[in-house]
Amino acid sequence: MNGLKIFLLVGLAIAICSPNTYAADNTSIVPADILKMSFEEMMNIKITTAGKKEERVADIPASAVIITRRDIEKYGYMSLEEILENVPGMYAIDDFAGYRKTFGVRGFYAGYPRNIIFLINGVAQTESLFDYNEMSNFNIPVEAIDRIEVVRGPMSVLYGQGAFFGAINIITNSPDDNTSLVAASLGNGKEKAAAKGSGTQGDFNYSLSAGLSNDDGPNHKLSKMVTNMAALRPWGIDATNDTTEDKLERGSGNFIFSGKYKGFYTDLMFNRSSDEVFVFRPSVTDGSTYDREMAIASLGYETQVTDDVRLNGKMAYHNFNFNLNWDIASSAFTGTEAGETSGGSDYFEYELDTFVNLAKNLEMTTGVYYKYTTDTRFNGELPIFSISEKATTNDEIDLWAVFAQANYTPWEKIRFVTGLRLEQMLEYGLNYDRNPGSASSSRTTGSYDEDEIEFIPSFATIYSFNDRNIVKLLYGKAIARASFFQNRDQVKDNLPNLETEEIHTFEANYIATPSSDVTVNFSLFHNILDNLIVRTVSAETGSLTTYFANGGQLVTDGAELSLQVKPLAKLLTELSLTYQDTEDQRDGFEDIE
Repeated sequence: MNGLKIFLLVGLAIAICSPNTYAADNTSIVPADILKMSFEEMMNIKITTAGKKEERVADIPASAVIITRRDIEKYGYMSLEEILENVPGMYAIDDFAGYRKTFGVRGFYAGYPRNIIFLINGVAQTESLFDYNEMSNFNIPVEAIDRIEVVRGPMSVLYGQGAFFGAINIITNSPDDNTSLVAASLGNGKEKAAAKGSGTQGDFNYSLSAGLSNDDGPNHKLSKMVTNMAALRPWGIDATNDTTEDKLERGSGNFIFSGKYKGFYTDLMFNRSSDEVFVFRPSVTDGSTYDREMAIASLGYETQVTDDVRLNGKMAYHNFNFNLNWDIASSAFTGTEAGETSGGSDYFEYELDTFVNLAKNLEMTTGVYYKYTTDTRFNGELPIFSISEKATTNDEIDLWAVFAQANYTPWEKIRFVTGLRLEQMLEYGLNYDRNPGSASSSRTTGSYDEDEIEFIPSFATIYSFNDRNIVKLLYGKAIARASFFQNRDQVKDNLPNLETEEIHTFEANYIATPSSDVTVNFSLFHNILDNLIVRTVSAETGSLTTYFANGGQLVTDGAELSLQVKPLAKLLTELSLTYQDTEDQRDGFEDIE
């Protein structure tokens, strides 16, 4: 971690040299003190995630939650994961498998972090090998966060595949923030250090943050975590190593620079993490080490062409690499090293958005998008399972999309928002090599040809009885295609292509502010999830079998209530409740409770 410490020291030095540096920062969105805002004022806060442009919370065609820096300080949140765990309707699961915490929404948990799109300053954090949004790839210190915009529900019209359950935009370059800080903490097996510097020099605005964290991980007896310890003995687990101590340590470093000059803007991001994880079975010595690096560079330009037309064009380069050193043992293996897997990918993305005021009561947002993925690879050298493999593409992976969203207000109290996205991933070929470079090498080839054009619609009706009572009727569709890694499993075993996952969400949302100190947010929702991709893993002593399949359909009905009461000027009370009932409609599963 020495390299991370050096890069953190550089960040600290920059923060110290920035104007207005001090140990704690008290700025937030305007008005500065969120506790002094009425709930009507909160409803007038503008966010950009729901429509890629500034819109009032009351007007967006979605259910949204805003977390400000003031909220982070007020509740004492220590990590990004902790913040998101406390968002109504979201929950987290950490299975120690290397993703860190994976989030579900309204009872749906996919098992992998690929169904909520995460953005930092509007830049997607998805890598293109697994199509994951892993928390370990953007472990931002809370001290660097100005605000978080959480938009729940399908967001594929604007963000494409992966925005299955929603979109989360983490903002570190708020124009209202012109201060800096340094912070450090040590204790309870955790070390953290963070720095942030921001300022203005003429027409140039900048923000820079850096963070470093280390965590010793939990220390629990495995015998208290599993029902059958005897099943772990063939995998090298006995009374001498029946613990998670020193097997789940985590460390990461993060750096973000944002700059704006007139209409130009840029973001440079780098994240490195090294986590000890469990892979299929608990580790036997020091933990399986999962190392990841993610680097992103983006550049954009925004201009007001006329009073009624605004353009925003941007491009970004993403680089991702990982290496997983397996620390497992089996009674059928006499070697000393279980093996390792590694891989990575690069991709470029380009987008041009147009915002047009067609009439006084009609606004239109349109966009064109292109993504070009190259150098995608996955390698495995696992002597413990007699596996030597290499998976690559023999084509670049191309994806294009066009989208439009219209906002029509025929009368003062009612607003209609409708959108449509057309998206296509072109066919590409895959190669799977067994025992590459040896006399027994063999190659299996295949292709991913689920290249139909996807039609992704959304529709919303927003009715304002008055400024204190708003009803939103929402419908949205979202998709998630099979990733390169998932398609690699299919080609390896000559299995059919995986169909695209789909979700259809229907929601009725009511927001009421009976008084300036009380707000009620109530939702009824009905979700249909189809073609869900599930993975089957069979890890036996001496053999490993994995494959994916479309697992059928889930239907859920539920309700969500959030109540906020401010009885005193500096006291805010919140209550959140979620109820849902989910039915698995796969053959043979209908009657399972």
